[in-house]
Amino acid sequence: MTEETLDLLKTLSATPGPVGREKMVQDIIKDHFKDYCGSFTQDRLGNVVGTLEGGIKKHYAVVAHADEVGFLVSHIDENGFIRVKWNTQGHMPDLRLLPGQWVLILTEKGLIPGVFCVTTAHLAGPEGKNRIPTYEEVFLDTGAQSAADIEELGINIGDPVIYAAPVERLLNNHVSGKSMDDRVGLVVMLRVLQHLSKIPKTRRPTVTFVSTVMEEMGAKGAAVVAKDLDLDAVFVLDIGLADDHPGTKGETGISLGKGPIVVIKDSALHYSHELVQSVIKTATKEEIPIQRAVFHSYVTDGVQFASQGQIVAVLAIPCRYSHSSFETVNLLDIDMTIHLLMKILEASS
Repeated sequence: MTEETLDLLKTLSATPGPVGREKMVQDIIKDHFKDYCGSFTQDRLGNVVGTLEGGIKKHYAVVAHADEVGFLVSHIDENGFIRVKWNTQGHMPDLRLLPGQWVLILTEKGLIPGVFCVTTAHLAGPEGKNRIPTYEEVFLDTGAQSAADIEELGINIGDPVIYAAPVERLLNNHVSGKSMDDRVGLVVMLRVLQHLSKIPKTRRPTVTFVSTVMEEMGAKGAAVVAKDLDLDAVFVLDIGLADDHPGTKGETGISLGKGPIVVIKDSALHYSHELVQSVIKTATKEEIPIQRAVFHSYVTDGVQFASQGQIVAVLAIPCRYSHSSFETVNLLDIDMTIHLLMKILEASS
């Protein structure tokens, strides 16, 4: 299944879907929901919901988010250089990651390439090159020579900016690229839908699959969906924070290639103890390796479902270098997450 998983991941990663502009990603999700659920609904905010009916008297939800972190054009100077602000609810992006990053600007006329730049060592001098630049010192260069050039390109204040990075396969089933957060969750969701649809209706539960918008803005999309569902349990799919690389303190103890993560608590929520224990019990029975984690500076769509009285568990795919253009995951972790979620859903029969 790994190659099929990789192909879908490449497609979803390459599809632009910044916060508030998730339409192109959601169009792919709708095609899959139509093929396997038979129908779907989409609310005014952009969330897409498809339900696979089952004959078992259990109703679950599987949730992943479609949006990706990025930026918004905030200023255009007279020489055509662009400044940006971040598109998330959280703090500003890590300034160490920006200079040299290629991006795409989403305009009404199409995609415009650009690159994050700073003054280089020849001009910055010894003092300048030995410090991290301030956010005000980082700018986008599209090759434009004036504000008029920018206007002709169709670039306006508020246009989204996303990383332009392909998904590349590395050694040991690792893959690296942009928007693994949360396109890996969407991959797991769509694969589970595909497999579950092949099980006779009388032997499967009813499962509602949800692709949310604006998760990176405080899970605003999930809040709309959560208030309308009455469920036995919610399984949220997202990335988990791996710290198995140089420069970390090993606080989370999460590694790539060692299986999906069961999140016990994050910044906003203690996840359902009973549901978490059920997940762990299934993983143990099926001999699927898992990792447990308590995360800080981490929130999922689950907080909105829990706020509506639903019981929630998170299955997270380990990911290095979160919110960068080189987020790195392991294909085997993705496949193990698919396998685990299938066993959890099948156990209800």
